[in-house]
Amino acid sequence: MSDTTATTQAEPVAAGDVLWIWNQSSGRGLDVSTARAAQSQWGGRWLKLSQQIDLGQVISRAVNDGFRTVVAAGGDGTVNAVVNAIMRLPSERRPIFGILPLGTANDFAGTLGMPADVQQSAALIQNARVIPGDVIRVSDGRRDRYFANVAAGGNSVRVSEQLNDQTKAFWGAFSYLRGAMDVLPDMRSYHVDARSDDHRDRIDCWAVIVANGRTNAGHIEVAPEASICDGRMDVVLIRDGEVAEMAKLVASNLLGRFLESDQVLFRQVRSLHLSSDPPMRFSIDGEIDQDVPTSFEVIPAAIRMIVGDGFVVRPPSSSHAPAI
Repeated sequence: MSDTTATTQAEPVAAGDVLWIWNQSSGRGLDVSTARAAQSQWGGRWLKLSQQIDLGQVISRAVNDGFRTVVAAGGDGTVNAVVNAIMRLPSERRPIFGILPLGTANDFAGTLGMPADVQQSAALIQNARVIPGDVIRVSDGRRDRYFANVAAGGNSVRVSEQLNDQTKAFWGAFSYLRGAMDVLPDMRSYHVDARSDDHRDRIDCWAVIVANGRTNAGHIEVAPEASICDGRMDVVLIRDGEVAEMAKLVASNLLGRFLESDQVLFRQVRSLHLSSDPPMRFSIDGEIDQDVPTSFEVIPAAIRMIVGDGFVVRPPSSSHAPAI
């Protein structure tokens, strides 16, 4: 799909057509009562997420029962679980996907332009505007899984490991920056071989970011030019260097000049094959993956996604990304 043809379409959501997947453990999971009260006369079915549930089977049965829309009522981890379950279905059976943002960061909800206010988001779901959204498939050579927002590898994972529920509750969307303060004095270097479309990059890195959405870890803009409907992923390789250079890079990110840094190698590609020494683990949509991914591939227009008034089909372009 080209940038010029990606447009939203109105998709009225009928009263009983929505399956709400609710994660009580999300940062604002208990706020679900507000949404349920607002939708009490609207109908639909609410399902509390638990480890005992096979979400793929639940959604497949719901589609068979006539449900046309599935909403992830939680944070980015809930979004990831629901997206993976939907991608288990053949493309013609996949329901419309929406987000009721109840997490700490709600990064992908932000990319979709969904407001943080629960009632406002619920109203937008009821009067849905839908766009065919890309999803990224990631493989470790043994199994495939999917993500909608961001995979961050290298020292990014070490930062995520610093975070616990208490830190997230206290620091909120600034939790990631708080965790980075503990990792900065002892940054680890990774020798990376990255093959993407017609490019091959062999460099020493601190981190690799593979993005479909624009923000990660509490609305930190890691891929400001990313679009969920251009058939490409944004790949950011952060070169090894001095700790002072990383501090400058963080400052550039906060000022919106992240991609201008000489320490950043940026590409927009359809596929990426990655190897690293030492092996590089990733945090995928906020959840640390214990397997080591070796390939990433964009699945264009994989899921119809509900977007809010703040949704941007394509952010303002620049000359940072090389032509492909």
